[in-house]
Amino acid sequence: MPLDVKIEKKTLNFTDDKKEVYVASADRNGVIDSDKIAQEVALDTGARPAQVKMILNTLNDRMLAWLEEGHGVRFGKLGSFLPSVRSQSGETADEAGVKRVKVVFYPSRELSKRVAAININTVSPDGDTATGEGSGSTDNGGQEGDTDFT
Repeated sequence: MPLDVKIEKKTLNFTDDKKEVYVASADRNGVIDSDKIAQEVALDTGARPAQVKMILNTLNDRMLAWLEEGHGVRFGKLGSFLPSVRSQSGETADEAGVKRVKVVFYPSRELSKRVAAININTVSPDGDTATGEGSGSTDNGGQEGDTDFT
């Protein structure tokens, strides 16, 4: 199933001339929660959904505990989650410090390749649809998470 991308006309209100531009954005089909994932894994493995849910919750708890201890966590074909800091520089060592602690996600090469190969349906403002082969991007730079441990 391809990723739907819609092209919309936006007004840049932060410019003096209120410039209008076209912007592409992903039109996601919702978010899959852990209950749905547990059901799918249970079907694939023969385990009970409650058992899979318990394992996913334990995995979640362990991952958070390891991150809180300063460890990076690598999930095979998914990628790595690494604790990091947003810092403040200073003229002296006393002025330098940590603004906040965050989690950075680095996707694996396999995940990056698969995401780059996702087919795209582009819907223009006039309603025309075009299908493309992948995004062409293989950027696997770190994506900052929203998790603060401070």
